[in-house]
Amino acid sequence: MTSNRVEANKVLKDLISIYDSDSPATEAYRSLRTNIMFKNFDKPIKVVNVTSASQGEGKSTTCLNLAIVYSQLNKKVLILDLDLRIPSIHKKLRMRNTIGITDLLNNRATKEEAIKHVFNNIDVITTGSKIIYHSEFIQSKALTLFIEEMRKVYDFIIIDCPPVGLVTDGIIVSNYTDGTIIVCESDRNDKKTLQRMKYQFDEVGTNVLGVVITKADLSKKYYSYYGYRYDDTKSKKKAKKNKKKV
Repeated sequence: MTSNRVEANKVLKDLISIYDSDSPATEAYRSLRTNIMFKNFDKPIKVVNVTSASQGEGKSTTCLNLAIVYSQLNKKVLILDLDLRIPSIHKKLRMRNTIGITDLLNNRATKEEAIKHVFNNIDVITTGSKIIYHSEFIQSKALTLFIEEMRKVYDFIIIDCPPVGLVTDGIIVSNYTDGTIIVCESDRNDKKTLQRMKYQFDEVGTNVLGVVITKADLSKKYYSYYGYRYDDTKSKKKAKKNKKKV
């Protein structure tokens, strides 16, 4: 396994769960973690894929922050980037993408070379060398077997998939995961786009765990109310603590 620890101060923009543990966004990621953990009492959810309708809605950022809040429970987490056409995990972590999952499964690299340790309890496998046959790779038995193997090594695996509005890779990946998370940028997608995406997942029997709304306008009534209640709770706790000291 390659040691490629990332300096947190270089990637603060995207990893809010590291640098601001009290923010409403970080609390939202913790809530997402809790919802996933208690979604199914009969079978633990260990592998999830994260997708969106279009590019740039925040799915990779969601993958990273979800991994961070899981790792904070002392869970061993793997992030696997399967957005083979437009990968971004390595960019957000300021990492090189010379060796990754495509190299590993094509026997051009070992697990030790492909798996990079980036944060405490968090490993990452980037996409690696570019390939032409993306869908064939996603559907390959080699990839399915590898993910099954990693289930035995990690407590939680997060797969960053391409947007389902562009290609079907995310839908294919959902067949060998325990659930799918859909990331949706606020006020970006129309109703028909979201209905079409839901229909695609329903057709293959995907276990959709939920929808994450990103880039919401905090000035709007609903979001500002959430922020107010969160800050107000902290203020009350602080006042109560100070009162005890007196």
